[in-house]
Amino acid sequence: MKLIEFKNPDKIVYADINQFADNFGKETGITDLRGKIEAFKANPTKEGEVLKGTKRTAIRLLIPDLYFEGEEKIEMGETVWVYLGELYEIYCLYWPEDK
Repeated sequence: MKLIEFKNPDKIVYADINQFADNFGKETGITDLRGKIEAFKANPTKEGEVLKGTKRTAIRLLIPDLYFEGEEKIEMGETVWVYLGELYEIYCLYWPEDK
């Protein structure tokens, strides 16, 4: 995982948490994905958190500005992002009610 991936606009999908969590949780087989994202948002760790789904899927929740600490900051790098691997899109989550 490299910072340059998080700066590539062709790879980033900005997703409203209200529209993302339930559907993506079903697709990956991760129960209560919204709750797990909210818990991570409240208590993030530098290395992020890996969540495993029942459909042979794993995702990493992370906050790029924390994960890549000491490197260049990115737009919306202080929020929770969902990383699936270098071949997939990266989801930048936002909470409309926080604005």
